[in-house]
Amino acid sequence: MSLSLSDRHGDDQRGVGFLSLRRSKGLIGLAVIGAILAAPTPALAEGSWSSSLSGTRSGFTSRTWIDNNNDGVITKTVLSGCSRSDGATFKLTVDLRRKRSLSPDVSYGVKTVSACKGGTGTGTWGDQTSGTYFLQFWHYDFGTVSASSVKTYY
Repeated sequence: MSLSLSDRHGDDQRGVGFLSLRRSKGLIGLAVIGAILAAPTPALAEGSWSSSLSGTRSGFTSRTWIDNNNDGVITKTVLSGCSRSDGATFKLTVDLRRKRSLSPDVSYGVKTVSACKGGTGTGTWGDQTSGTYFLQFWHYDFGTVSASSVKTYY
């Protein structure tokens, strides 16, 4: 007894051509999924940290962090809820600095973030080279400054 092609596929009378079409559609589907997964994604910060300031004097330095420069994201600090211990008007500035051994630290610029008194103050410094960084906060030499939120992205 010999089997015909239609017998091998049970009740499916569509034959070998149908199977090739089905296989092609499956491969096209896989290619589309692969293209979606390989599409460029928006840049995400390599790292970040959050903190607050409480009664800090002018010249206070933040924690340090290491930027390995694994991305093209700018270094940015966002402060909010800033106040002075005596309620006086103040100018708050933030200096991004890179630590160097056996040499003075490098400043990448001072940004004014006084807007954090009534909302949010932001300092941006662009994409930085790899290294160890910290922030230094400056204001008038008398009194202390607090901020309910300090967030840094790098």
